[in-house]
Amino acid sequence: MTTVKLYYCGKTLTGIESRGHSGFSHKGRDIVCAAVSTLMQALVLGLEGREGFECLIDDRVPVIRASWPSSEQERLAILTETIAESLRVIAQENPRYVKLSTEEK
Repeated sequence: MTTVKLYYCGKTLTGIESRGHSGFSHKGRDIVCAAVSTLMQALVLGLEGREGFECLIDDRVPVIRASWPSSEQERLAILTETIAESLRVIAQENPRYVKLSTEEK
């Protein structure tokens, strides 16, 4: 199962993490895992070079974690909230394969 965490500081989204394989299908054919990974990679690409942006990518686990300062959220809202909402939809449509949770930082 893929776990997705949305990290908040108060009501402000400050990070997103995806971890694990969904198990929807075999590696290389898993469209649920591919959807989550694509969204997370788009988030990383959109945040690269921003001040305070932190990223962890570990293919062995696998995990992709991106975080940013809460002071930047207003400027990043279109990107980050779109990614978060897309991940929510994938989790809602695939509850056996993706679990989404929130965590206060």
